[in-house]
Amino acid sequence: MLAFLLPTLAGCSHSGETSAYEPVDASGWNYGDTIGIVLESPDSVAAGDLAIAVRHSADYDYSNIWLEVSYPLGDSIQSDTVNVALADVYGNWFGKGLGLSYQHVDTVLHDINLHLPARIGIRHIMRVDKIKGIEQLGIIIAR
Repeated sequence: MLAFLLPTLAGCSHSGETSAYEPVDASGWNYGDTIGIVLESPDSVAAGDLAIAVRHSADYDYSNIWLEVSYPLGDSIQSDTVNVALADVYGNWFGKGLGLSYQHVDTVLHDINLHLPARIGIRHIMRVDKIKGIEQLGIIIAR
């Protein structure tokens, strides 16, 4: 029951936040696959800092994840490369969570303005064809 409730609650807006989450295929995330996250809100614009939430299991093999984030900017699409650290040098996960799942949120872009609804594309750019252990990705824009 909790697994179905978390994504629903994650899409809610709280205190000036706009957020949405999407699951990642349990068999792994292929290099060329883009996860599309649609941000929607009663407001027509989301302005503030963009954070990425990465929900992963203890089976994730790396201490970080390199991502390409694409988002609409005017009439074009802007792409940025970001590195999200998930563990320290000793292998301790930064994220918090229940059981064997961890969620870590990292602010990756500052002072952006998105006209809603907006589709954010995220793809991993790790040096492997497929990564395992990433369960869900989220976008949070906070004022």
